[in-house]
Formats: sequence, C-alpha cells, structure tokens
Amino acid sequence: MAWPITEFPLVCDLTGLEHVVSVGLPVRHRSLEEMPLLVCLDGPWMFGTTLDATRIMSMSGEAPEAAVVGLSFADTSMGEYLRQRARWYTPSPWVPPTITGVKGVTAEECGRAAELQRFIADQLLPLVVADHLDGVEVSQRWLIGHSFGALFGLRALLTEPSLFDKWLLASPSIWWDDRSVLEFEADHAASNDDLAATVFTCYGEAERQPEEGTDFRMGDNVEELVVTLRGRKYPGLALSHQVLLGDGHASSIGPAISKGLRALL
Repeated sequence: MAWPITEFPLVCDLTGLEHVVSVGLPVRHRSLEEMPLLVCLDGPWMFGTTLDATRIMSMSGEAPEAAVVGLSFADTSMGEYLRQRARWYTPSPWVPPTITGVKGVTAEECGRAAELQRFIADQLLPLVVADHLDGVEVSQRWLIGHSFGALFGLRALLTEPSLFDKWLLASPSIWWDDRSVLEFEADHAASNDDLAATVFTCYGEAERQPEEGTDFRMGDNVEELVVTLRGRKYPGLALSHQVLLGDGHASSIGPAISKGLRALL
C-alpha cells in the first residue's frame, strides 16, 4: 500500500529563511472530491504524529481524511531549531528564560511572527494547494501548533482569523514577554464584534503548576483566555478546551492532537 509523502525545501521570498515542507496525503486521496488541509508547525515532531493520527482515526470516523503539511526550519541542530522557534513564532522582541532551552538569542532577533504569517498565507498555502494535492479541492484549512507554535497560532487567530477555518492550539506559551500576545486579543475586541473561527485549546494537567524557577502558568493562562474569549460573546466563535489528565508539557502532544482532531471534526 502506498502512503504518499513528499518533502521539499522552500525559501521565504520575504525573509530568505529556508524551510522544509512535508506533505502527506490520504491513501485514497485521488478518489476524494475534497479534503481538509492540516498545517502543522514544528514539523519534526508534529507532522508525523498528526499524519499517523489522521490515517488511523479517519478509519473510525474520529478524524478527517486529510492532507497534512509539516512546516519545519531547515537547520537540523536542536539548539538552532529552538532559536528559530523563538525568532519566528513569537509576537514581540524578548529574550526567553534559558529553561526553555533557547540560548544565544537577542531580543531584537525575536518577535517575527508577522513575517512568518505572511509566508504561510502568501507562499506556503498557495504552493501546496496548486502543486501538491493532485488537484483535490481543499474543504477547510486547519492550523495545528503546540507551545511556541500555539503561541504563533493564537496571534494569527487574533490578527487574521480567516487564514484558517479551524485552530488546534495546544499549551500555548501565552506567558511570552509578560503575555504580550493578549494585547492582540484586546485590539481585536476593540475593533471587531465577531471572531469567526472554530478553536480547540488544551494543556496538560501537570501544567497547572509552574515549573520551578518559572512563571509560565500554562494552565492558568489557557483558562483565563477561554474565559475572556467566551465573555466576548462572539457569534461566530466555536471554542472548546480540555485539560489532559496525567500529562505534562511534552507528553501532552499526542493526546492534544488526538482529542483536538475529534473536537474539531
């Protein structure tokens, strides 16, 4: 049985940053009239998990038969990869604490999420749709992110909600730079009476307690965000969230994808 996966480099026209793009298609995609397009940030550890989940869960109707796209930074060293996440997934210039694993970045390097967002909207999505789906129509666009990737997704949701139809935001790093991403939430609410999107967010049970020496407040921040968004009473917002019992920050990735796919289906 053939399980089609392709991988190719893609350089951002705006910034010159090199990415690696992975595309996995359903085994019977050529018989489909349409399918969702699921874009995963942090491709090295999110693409395979999401692809495997859609392939097995779609058989039981718990997930869509979907094209899954993984977006990765080209540098394969873990230290540089973590630095790239801090540069390109974050909403404001700031230096994160070293407990995050990010070392050797300056504030001026970080906070470039807006540029990555334009790359996804103007270059990545049109290219994948035109050249890598074998002509199958896209029914919906989903964004899937965890931690810094979910922080990026939250900023994109609040600034360009039409970019994706559904958003899986697991353990978003809202704590970044004194929760600067929440300024985008306030700005959106001040000038809009709706936020038309379907959103699933979650965090691991162990994330209710901050790690020693940090003030990440992962769980509390998600709970506060959910309360705030529901309090806006946006007519077009479908928002659900879960606490992933028994899981911490890293171990929550698999359960977040499984539960998020089911919630958003």
